[in-house]
Amino acid sequence: MMDAIAALNPTFSIYTGDVPPHDIWLVNQSSVLQSFNSTYSNLGKLGVVYAALGNHDAAPVNLFPSDKVPPSHNPQWAYDALASDWSNLVEGSPSSTTKHGSYSIIHPNSNLRIISYNSVFYYKYNFYAFQEPMEYDPDNQLHWLISELQAAETAGQRVWMIAHIPTGNTDTLHDYSHYLDQIINRYSASIAALFFGHTHTDLFQISYTNYTARTADSATAIGYVTPSMTPDSGAPAFRIYDIDPVTFAVLDYTVYTADINSTDSPNTPPKWVKYYSAKEAYGSLLTPPVTDPNVEMTPSFWHKVTAQMEKDDSVFQAWWSRTTRCYNVTECTGECAKNKICSLRGGDAQFNCEGPGTPFSITKRSDGVNEVHVERPFCEDAVLARIVGGLARKGVDAEKFVREKAKLYEKA
Repeated sequence: MMDAIAALNPTFSIYTGDVPPHDIWLVNQSSVLQSFNSTYSNLGKLGVVYAALGNHDAAPVNLFPSDKVPPSHNPQWAYDALASDWSNLVEGSPSSTTKHGSYSIIHPNSNLRIISYNSVFYYKYNFYAFQEPMEYDPDNQLHWLISELQAAETAGQRVWMIAHIPTGNTDTLHDYSHYLDQIINRYSASIAALFFGHTHTDLFQISYTNYTARTADSATAIGYVTPSMTPDSGAPAFRIYDIDPVTFAVLDYTVYTADINSTDSPNTPPKWVKYYSAKEAYGSLLTPPVTDPNVEMTPSFWHKVTAQMEKDDSVFQAWWSRTTRCYNVTECTGECAKNKICSLRGGDAQFNCEGPGTPFSITKRSDGVNEVHVERPFCEDAVLARIVGGLARKGVDAEKFVREKAKLYEKA
């Protein structure tokens, strides 16, 4: 993949996190650091790379407390290692950083400020988020985001925000998603685009000033959710973005995939081929058509794409198959299609029509003992809820937690 990307000669690259492999029962501090060193050394071959922190970038995974917890709980070793690795991938020093995996930096010789923030603070499986009382602003990161965006607005800069988990994804806790979306709306005139990962699927996500009347006119920001290098949701893929050199708006993007069926042996590298161009796929479908390569794909453009999906099921089905690069495409019609289109219009998670997605709720009894009630017993989530419940009551130690997870994945 690195060779395929390098051959296209990008000006710089974005990497949205989750470096270690997902065999989480084997993850420890040593393996995470080894993954960091290997991955970021390889990414360095691409030149300048701006990275974000993912929920797998620590051990145990997902657990990223704020500075309100004892230092012994904090994976500062991961933050420090990432800060060191990231500093080797950028030119110059960040203009602003936080202690916990966020930074702001001006791209050299440009008017573009890139803000990378720690989205895992707001992740539903970051169980530190459920401490009582729940924190309004873990590590004061929202306050920091506002200050960086205000600085950009004052200086007349354009902004790219990058993070691992999309703001409107079902994995983002609703309150935090709402706070983030309010911030994005306030500074939408400065924000040229947002870039996310996490889902392993090919998506986009629109923010609006008014979610009760989601229209092309009320669309204010667009988040690009890139497919994954790993093939668990379809062929490995990456995107190449065409960018306006003045406004830093996205003019088009092209997805490249690995043709894993073309290799005759595991030692033969796959061929990387163009899968589709966003403007070629959707621009001609709009009224009026948007096919000029120098015209921005605005939030309004993407809303009109979703409106076309509502009118013409073939447009929706084409998009639906692209989400997994035509791999294992499940049937999605009627209410399913309606909800998927709604989720594309869900920059604020409470309006994405997918529900909170959390398979369990954590409640607290009056005697102070934590309990877990499993509401939706779906495979891994149900077992995980039981294990976490035990951990909350100190009935399951960390070693048993690892064994339980290993058994779960052996059954899968």
